[in-house]
Amino acid sequence: KGGAALEELEAECVEHCVDDAGLGTYPSYSGPAEMVARIFKKEDPILWVRVNAFQLESLKSIALRMLRHSPYYMRHPETLTSGVMVAGEVPPFAFVGPVTILVCRDNDGAWSVAEEVQEAAKTGRALAPKAAKDGVVAIREADDALETADALPGNSRHVLLLYMTDRLWYDPDGTVAWLVQAAMDRKITIAMVHEQTPNLGGCAFSTFFQGQTPQVLLQPPYNLYNALAIPLYGSPEHRKVSLRHVLRRMGAAPCDAGLLRRKLQQLNHFMSVARLVRIRAPVESQEDILQRRIRTDKINSSRRLSEGSDLEQSRRQSEGSDLEQSRRQS
Repeated sequence: KGGAALEELEAECVEHCVDDAGLGTYPSYSGPAEMVARIFKKEDPILWVRVNAFQLESLKSIALRMLRHSPYYMRHPETLTSGVMVAGEVPPFAFVGPVTILVCRDNDGAWSVAEEVQEAAKTGRALAPKAAKDGVVAIREADDALETADALPGNSRHVLLLYMTDRLWYDPDGTVAWLVQAAMDRKITIAMVHEQTPNLGGCAFSTFFQGQTPQVLLQPPYNLYNALAIPLYGSPEHRKVSLRHVLRRMGAAPCDAGLLRRKLQQLNHFMSVARLVRIRAPVESQEDILQRRIRTDKINSSRRLSEGSDLEQSRRQSEGSDLEQSRRQS
């Protein structure tokens, strides 16, 4: 579409923003450095994104910057302190019950993103204190939580945050892939967050299909990429929208949702927790473990006695056969 890196645009500005005629058409113009300062340095350039709600944020940023330079708002800048609102923008989200975000230890950068999601959920709770009073968000390492079947508490909805960069599947032990597979086996929601900033590991989504992702996750019953990944942008305006989309993917409800919508989210939350509890393996008590060990010892002892008895019987048969053969020969 004609997009380019800021460095390339600055270089193009330096090359072309000159007075070639040399006739002093603009006497006050000091050269390309002045143009670069006005365009690129005075205010951060607005990131243009063409995707749905993100494009709306780009348009809002353009409109807000224009309004701030209009005569009325230059005299009353305080009226734009809270920004502008337009119909159709993504509202804040909050959870209706406790949620635990699971993070893979070897998924570099995922914990930091989870903390941003946690903060966004806290902001949503503040805007809807009654509807989201139980929506507390915790963060936990998936490596410990998924290690055993009974390691997940039954009163919290669990989601796995997968931070997608160009190094996602390069952990040496393949732990990230194993944890994703384990989470999907337990019907735990996977929230895929796709980094968009190149110097933070952002890459084209097609990169993950070029031999990076383990084949087991691309095939049934997993089909990891059948779900949409949420783009994570660097600019504050677009990042806010990204985090709200992540919350929605994790099961949060809009803060301005009506009673019926909140009840539906509470039902979904309950069903998610109940499903996780149902598929969890039963927990053995110390007495159960002791009894199992006793039964195993008895089986092994019986097997050893049986083997010994068979051996003794075979030996006696062999001795009897030898004795009978010797008697006949004599």
